[in-house]
Formats: sequence, C-alpha cells, structure tokens
Amino acid sequence: MESVDTKEELRKLMENIQPDDATKIANEEDVPVEGLTIKLKPYQFAGLEWLQKMENGSNKGGILADDMGLGKTVQAISLMVTNRSEDPVNKTTLILAPVALLRQWEQEIMTKVKPGRHRLHTFIHHSSAKKKSHRDLRDFDVVLTTFGTIAAELKKIEKYEMRKKADPNAQPRDDEKCMFIGPDCKWYRVIIDEAQCIKNKTTKTARAAFYLQARSRFCMTGTPMMNSVEELYSLIHFLRIRPYNNWNKFRTDFNQPLKSNNEAARQMAMHKLQALLKAILLRRNKKTEINGRPILNLPERRVEETNPDFSEDERNIYVALETSSAVKFNKYLKAGTVSNSYMQILVLLLRLRQACCHPNLIKDLGIVAATAEITQETMDEICRALEPNVITRIKEANGTFECPVCYDAVENPAIFTPCGHDTCPDCFSRIADPSNALAEGDEGRTAKCPECRGPINTKKVIDYECFKRIHMPEEAALDDTVDIKTDVDADDMTAVDIDDDSEDEEDEDDDDETESLDGFIVEDGAKEEDDEEAAQRRLKAALKPKKKKKAATMTIPELKKLAVRKPGWRKIYLRMLKKDFKPSSKIERTMEILDGIMTAPEGEKIIIFSQWTSLLDLLEVPVSEKGWGYRRYDGSMNAKLRADAVDDFKNRPNVRMMLVSLKAGNAGLNLNIASQVVIMDPFWNPYIEEQAIDRAHRLGQTRPVMVHRVLIKETVEDRIIALQEKKRALISEALDEKASQSLGRLSVHELAYLFGISRNVNDALPAGPRARVRQGGVGALGA
Repeated sequence: MESVDTKEELRKLMENIQPDDATKIANEEDVPVEGLTIKLKPYQFAGLEWLQKMENGSNKGGILADDMGLGKTVQAISLMVTNRSEDPVNKTTLILAPVALLRQWEQEIMTKVKPGRHRLHTFIHHSSAKKKSHRDLRDFDVVLTTFGTIAAELKKIEKYEMRKKADPNAQPRDDEKCMFIGPDCKWYRVIIDEAQCIKNKTTKTARAAFYLQARSRFCMTGTPMMNSVEELYSLIHFLRIRPYNNWNKFRTDFNQPLKSNNEAARQMAMHKLQALLKAILLRRNKKTEINGRPILNLPERRVEETNPDFSEDERNIYVALETSSAVKFNKYLKAGTVSNSYMQILVLLLRLRQACCHPNLIKDLGIVAATAEITQETMDEICRALEPNVITRIKEANGTFECPVCYDAVENPAIFTPCGHDTCPDCFSRIADPSNALAEGDEGRTAKCPECRGPINTKKVIDYECFKRIHMPEEAALDDTVDIKTDVDADDMTAVDIDDDSEDEEDEDDDDETESLDGFIVEDGAKEEDDEEAAQRRLKAALKPKKKKKAATMTIPELKKLAVRKPGWRKIYLRMLKKDFKPSSKIERTMEILDGIMTAPEGEKIIIFSQWTSLLDLLEVPVSEKGWGYRRYDGSMNAKLRADAVDDFKNRPNVRMMLVSLKAGNAGLNLNIASQVVIMDPFWNPYIEEQAIDRAHRLGQTRPVMVHRVLIKETVEDRIIALQEKKRALISEALDEKASQSLGRLSVHELAYLFGISRNVNDALPAGPRARVRQGGVGALGA
C-alpha cells in the first residue's frame, strides 16, 4: 500500500491530466503573442499554453517532446517572454544545449523577441567569454552554456560534499565554488535542449544536471526515449516529478513490469506510464491533426524493403563467422559471464553486420592516423609515452570497446592522450575537426574527451592496433592481418610521391624522415668550409627527406589513410580499389536500385546511407564507372568539404547522389532536394535511421519520399530489425497519441485505481484506455 505522502504526490501529479481537446483549438489562424516579432502557429500557441500551465502548476515543468522541425525553440522563447520572473534577484533562465546550438539559440532570441522592454538580455558562457561568479550571471535574463560546463563543476561539488559530511559547518573553498550547480546557485528556470543527452543517469552530465537549483525545469527533445524506458527516468529525476524521481519507485512501477513476461502486469505498467506521460509531456508529430487537418502538409513517405541473396562465397564466409561467434557466445553462457562480456559480444555482432555488407569490411581498418594527420612513427612514440595506469586500463579492456558518443562497438578505436579513453574513428573525426570550433565562434576551443571531459590534443592520438604493437606484441603477432597489395599500371602512378602535398605537414616532427647529418658534420682535423653558400647547400642536401613509397607499392589501408588526409589521393585510392574490385550482393542490389532511379525521367536526387565509410568507398567504384555525378559526406571530411558537397548536391543538376555516413549525416542536414533514400545497413537504434530519413522528408519537400532498405534475410540483420521494432513498439505505445487522448477522459476513480491511490472504487480499470471511454473530465482529484 502506498504511503500517505506518495498518495498525495500521485494525486497532485494526476491533477495535470486534463480532458484532451487538442483537436478543437479555437484559433485556426496564426496567433500574435505580445513581445514576439512573429506569430505562432496554432499548435505552437497551444504548446505555449501547456508550458505556462506546467510551469505554474504542481509539476513546475515538463517535457516538450514535439517532433523535429515543429518549433520547440520558439515555444520555449515564448514562455520566457510571457512568464517572466517578478523577482529581480532571481530572474535568469539557464539553457543547457550542445555547443553547436548555442549561437542558434542566441540568434533565435535576438530575432524573435521585440527590442525595448520585451528584450531578453542574453549571455553565452562558453570558451573565452565567461563570467567569474553566479552573481555576475544572474544579471542576465538568459544564460546559455554547454553540458560540458556543468559536468566540469560536478567534481568540485562532490569534493565539497565529501568534506561537509565530515564537517557539517564546512564552507566551500575557492577551488570548490561553482557558478551553476552549487547550493547558492539559484535559477528562475532551467531548460535542457536535446535532453536525450542526459538519458544515462550515471553520466557526469546527467548527475551535474540533477544538482541544478531552479523554480521550474523543462526538457526539450524529439526523442524522450530511444532505447528503453530507463532513459525517461533520467529526465523525470531532473524535473523532480514526485514520486517517480525516486529510482526504486520508478523501477518498481515501470521498469521491472515492462520487462516482465506477465502480460497483465506489463499492460498495467504501460497504462500507468501513459498516464504519467500525459501528466508531464506534450508531444506532437508531423501526422498530428488539429481541427481534422495535419500540422504539416508533407508529401507521402513510403518504405520498401529489398532482400538480395548472398553469393555462395559470401554465404560460406557468413556461416563460418556466425558458427564461430555462436561457439564463443555459448562459452560466455556456460560460464555465466554474458553480462560481463557485453562488449566482446557486441564485437562478434559487429563482424556479422559487416559480413552482410561486404567481406572486405571484416578487416576494415580505422582512419585515426589520417584524421590526426600524424605518421605511424609518431603514433608509436606517443604510445610508448602512455602512463602505466592508462596502459593497464587499456589492456584490461581486452580489445572490446564501445564508443561513448554513438554507443556502437568498435574494434580499432581512436585512443586519446593523456587520459587513454576512446571513441570510434568516425566520432573522433568530428571531435578533431577544428572547423567545427570556428563554426561555433570558438576559435581557441580545446577539444575535450567525451568520457572524462579532460582536454585532449587531437594531434596526439593513437589507435588500438598501434597500442597492441607497442604494448601487446604477442597479441599483435597473432592477429590475422592481411596485407593487401594491388598491381597498378605504371602510367597511373608515374612519379607520384607521397610527399606531393608536404605543405600540410609543416608542423610534424621530421626527424624520422631525414637522412643522417654525417655529410654535414666536419670531422676532427678536417678543413673547415669557409664558403657559407656551399655549407648551406650541404645542409639542404642533408635535410632532404627520404624518398617515399610509390603508390604502386602501397597497401589499400595505407592509400585509404592518404585519401582521407589529402583529396588529391582519393582518385588513386579509388583506382586501387577498382583494380581488384569484387562487388557484394548488397552492392549489386543497391546499384540496381540506383540504376532504376537514374534512368527514370523524373530526375530525382538520392541520398545513400551506410554506417561504414569503407562500404561507401566500395560503392563509389561502380557508381564512378557509370559516370554518375555524386558527392561524399562523412566524418573524415572537414567542415568546408562537407559544406561544399552539400552545396553541389543542392545546386548542380548533374550531381544527383550523396553518399553519407550515417553517423555524420543522421542529424543537422537539410537535404530536402532529395526524394529517394537508400539505407544500406540497419542501425541498432531505429530513431537514428528516422533522423537520417528526415534529412529528405522535412519542410520544403515537394515530392513523395521513397525509402529503400537493403537487407539480407536470415542473417543478423533480421535480428537487428526485430530489435528495432521491439524498441519502436515500446516507445510508440508509451507515447501513443490516441491512448493519451483517451487517458484525458478517464474518471477520477479510474485514475485513482490505476495508481493504487484507492482500492475501494466502484469502477475497475477498463481493459485499456482505448477499449472503454468514460465521459467527464478529471476534475480535482482531492475532492
């Protein structure tokens, strides 16, 4: 039986469930709001009214979970303009957002809010533009900062709390004082944009967010859950929605029963979860209707699955790999170590996923050295200089790594110094790109490790292959590494030297690339050279770099690194791939799809997504042979190259294809000029794919969008799709709009029974909110 306090908390929570009249919004025209330079769409005005109600009610906040592109930012700005603080000492709204969005927020506030008395004085606390104390910050109406900023304060506050346990009268020392999360840091309102960034309750970012003190709190995210209901808990904990900000209560009522095999318990938990979300969350998507008409009038989107068959050789490779993986998994199962071997199992699955696309991917090498623009010799030196504790930690990983940015398994990650943490090569490419900092107006920004938030030098990284070679030579010797060499026509590679672009390497250490200085040093007793000009000639000759390998003698991985690093080498790399190119079944079927689109009279443009840049490299071979105009977009390209690729794709009629890395292009791109999308391989998370498809299916699209998913049947890809559907079903059920509307019509007794507030009700809970609708609103539950 619930305690008296818990019952009261539940009663207050349920008071926020009102009869749902979203389909009967009075205003069908855009609505003016005092203080704004624009009018709000009818659904945006309804969103503003919901935000105001949440802020002024018992929740003191909530989750605005509108779909991407529906204007969550402008709704939040409307709230800041219309619900100002009356306390001049506590008037500041703190906005936490990814670095890339800070300037966008500032620009939106400047352009959407009228000047004069309505103006919101805004400050971005980031990089060199930082204030010294919380007192300085609260002079502003709005302060914008990053997740990393508050995460950096967590260590300070935890250190102070440890001292305070020993000495209750302790006061914060200078090195323990915080500007955002300390006990004396009071905000009027906190808004977390892209709130899925705190979905893991154990991360530093999430734990720091939990410390924030504010009168009201809001989360903004188009994906309040991406994998499981546990991610929702972190948002609720930040919002301090009682009683479910307590993990034990949340786990008991939702987490455990939703995973249960007991269907009755699962259904009861789902109804309760839907009711909870109805009380704290507002979500509208592109198909939501107001007054019988959809919010957005977008063309139709259709998904077509195509299933190529493996060739005999591909099937043999896949079956052998699958059999080997099953044997290894059974060993973990028998030993009872499956949970402790999670990363090893992910790597087994990673290889199976790659084998579905092309056998060459199984031995795919990373591009860390190329992105960091350092030589292998330099990487070896960096590796030898690692601290002993870092070396021990990397060895203990036993070759199993999970990228902390995209959460995928990775075999050969980028390893940062000095901390020794890692990411996948694609995510490292984005972290290392200095043009990202320039785009964000932060030229002097120091890159930070996504794991520990410590500063890293992106020019001093290693990869795991390098680490094994230096610190685990026995392991490296056992690796079944194939050195692929390809004969190349002499005419193709005549006089091509690796050093043709040496100006890019001016800052590198050239000690390992120079001849001996013996020819310059004068031996004892020898006649000194009086001719200064001759001495200079001898010095120049002595310092002349060694002649480097010709392209014809290089391996495919070596060429790939150069192709990433120097655009001039891309053609050479593709020629090498072309010489011994063998298509996979998946590539052949993709080419059939592309051929059908390219020869059709409509002239549609196409986006092709894959998780692996090497698969896109292989696809380039037949695409270029066809003479089709295309561009690439992936994490190894700097911001200018990516922007140029997008411009060409949008503006040049002959450029009809964009080959995009899923990790680099699943968000932030507007490619609505394309109406055909090809997904070459499935990702664990269905919402990553949805975001990718939304590059084309978005505002401004004038054609129906066709999505082609290329999947191999009876492989691990089947299981990934099943997992996607399971995740999608759970989250869609929890966020179901029809269930939400029906919950708004449940009676007081039904809601009381649902949450266990009362066991003596005349009416039992209906079989489901959609099965039997009761008339009459909620009213005051305490009555």
